[in-house]
Amino acid sequence: MTADSVSLGAFTFECGESIPDLEIAYETYGEFTGDNAVLVCHALTGSAHVAGGRRRADTAGQAHAWWDDIVGPGKAIDTTDHYVVCANAPGSCYGSSGPPSTNPETGEPWGTAFPAVTVGDWTRAQRLLLDELGVPNLHAVVGGSVGGMNVLEWAKRHPDHVDRLLVIAAAARLDPQCLALDAIARRAITTDPDWQGGDYYGDLDTDGRASDEGPVEGLALARQIGHVMYLSKSSMADKFGRRSAGMDAGRDAFRM
Repeated sequence: MTADSVSLGAFTFECGESIPDLEIAYETYGEFTGDNAVLVCHALTGSAHVAGGRRRADTAGQAHAWWDDIVGPGKAIDTTDHYVVCANAPGSCYGSSGPPSTNPETGEPWGTAFPAVTVGDWTRAQRLLLDELGVPNLHAVVGGSVGGMNVLEWAKRHPDHVDRLLVIAAAARLDPQCLALDAIARRAITTDPDWQGGDYYGDLDTDGRASDEGPVEGLALARQIGHVMYLSKSSMADKFGRRSAGMDAGRDAFRM
């Protein structure tokens, strides 16, 4: 496994705004033989650390591999046969340029001044990264959740560069109900007093982390909303199926 980052230079986002230098954190697994490259696209809270267990030196903020059961020697995505690339998406917080990165004009973290990022921006950045790595075409692109939407964007933008697509738990677009729940989750974060308008990055502590925690309560509520949205009705029933509350239920006003 190789963990590294690459500077892609000035980058203009689909919103029309630019940053002077886009840095992408990435990891690779296996050896490239010319036609065996597999790009793995992470979900919303993922990082480039897709496999390889726990990092000894956690420089990107996510020590545990998020798909270690799937990617590796002898596994579903076999790194003895395939050259696997996983990049942290722009706008994320695990090594690639995003709101925690330093704005060279101010010397402070970008915060909400960082340009709005789209899945299309992720795909363009990944294509530039693969160019840097000398990978013209992909054996497959794989991803789940919003990473699956990233896969679909590859099919749209670079159909001649990809032989296979594996889209997991994703759709081509969100329906109005999902958008509404996302809006409520976003509101939960921005109404947390510690949101501070999005500029909650403070001084770094001895571990290199922000000393201000930020809107952790709002984020926790947003994740609860998101988890309900991510599950189907059948999976909700399997995991949280209703049962009789019993004769004493009326003693607790909050119990149903």
